[in-house]
Amino acid sequence: MKKPRILIITLLIFASFQCFGQEYSSRAIDGNGFDSVFQNMESGNFSGTINGVLIVRDSENKESLLDFQGSYAKLEIEKDEDEVYDVSYKKYTGKTTSGKTEIKYETYAYANSIGIEFKGEYYDLSLIDGACDLVINGLEYSYKSENSAEYLIIRITKEIELMNRYDSKIRKAIKLLPNSTLVLAINRN
Repeated sequence: MKKPRILIITLLIFASFQCFGQEYSSRAIDGNGFDSVFQNMESGNFSGTINGVLIVRDSENKESLLDFQGSYAKLEIEKDEDEVYDVSYKKYTGKTTSGKTEIKYETYAYANSIGIEFKGEYYDLSLIDGACDLVINGLEYSYKSENSAEYLIIRITKEIELMNRYDSKIRKAIKLLPNSTLVLAINRN
């Protein structure tokens, strides 16, 4: 009687690991670093602008187009006192043209996160954790640099689900949709 019970428990544990691994791997891929001129800086504050559009599907399945047209953006570089995987956190922030919605993008080591203040609630997906070697699947990024500025180009290539905070009364999700593109132009001085 004990042998079948142990076999069933072992099978259930293995199945739960498989289910968890599949969900996590659909949201993350291996990171390859961030080729930014700011990558090795320990601290600093830089201003800039953000342009582009972000297409969002809310929890009621309604789509919104958020425009960013020369709106305010900034990069805050915060030193990691422990320097476990990186010397600092790079925190990019930008606002929509109306100023009502804010987007946040962060990198640390080989990992990234994205969040949005949308209709009075904050939603995000972060892969910055204990390992810091995975990036968000469906979020492509590239850096282009010139003497006075660096451009961070973020493209959404497939749906990315963001969740509201765990302490919210009702857990909800929104989705960032493909063809969303943002360009943050951060002044280097």
